[in-house]
Amino acid sequence: MAKLVLSLNGTVIDQRFIDKPCLSIGRDAGGDIVINDPLLSREHARIVSVGEDHIVEDLKSSNGTLVNGLPLARQILQHRDVIHLGGHHLCYVNTRMAGEVDLERTMLIKAMPRHAAPAADAPVVAVPAMRAPKARLPEGCIKVLAGAGCHAVGENVRLERVVTTFGVPGEQLVVIARRPSGFFLTHVEGGKLPRVNRHAIDSGPHALSDGDEIEAAGYRLEFRLDARA
Repeated sequence: MAKLVLSLNGTVIDQRFIDKPCLSIGRDAGGDIVINDPLLSREHARIVSVGEDHIVEDLKSSNGTLVNGLPLARQILQHRDVIHLGGHHLCYVNTRMAGEVDLERTMLIKAMPRHAAPAADAPVVAVPAMRAPKARLPEGCIKVLAGAGCHAVGENVRLERVVTTFGVPGEQLVVIARRPSGFFLTHVEGGKLPRVNRHAIDSGPHALSDGDEIEAAGYRLEFRLDARA
């Protein structure tokens, strides 16, 4: 499970697993991650879970938010990204998605004592590869059946990215996440939940099947697996 590590002046002061669809960050005592820093707004930023990915978004804060030193509006977090919040740093840790050796194994290796070279008759021990093999992602596309926006009616949209968005940020927004196990539709924001085959889905990721008809963010869409635009 991904987590956030909060530090101040290089000292870790808190850790929080990303265990809910949306985590709020700011000075508000009722928020999920409360940071008593005068440079932060009461509702400063948030992190939204989309499948196995996490999106960080600045909530129009007074002093803004930086990720790895660059101004943030909204972006998908990568393993070891650092969110700058006033004088505090919030490090995103997701070793599963990074495909790198996990931190616990790294610490274990560092803690092991150094020994002399093994004896000639010592058994051979296989060492796991440092990087996991790259997972094969499915192919799919969305056909726009109706709606108005940046996608025209009749257009086929290849689902080539990890996350493809439909809608208008700040109003009504959904995403389709491309994972090794398939494609997942998730409601990000807006008062109306998406519908799949005329049934409303909940706020969590919804697995899509070939031929599903989606009503979301002002669009009517048709999902096709293994189709090419």
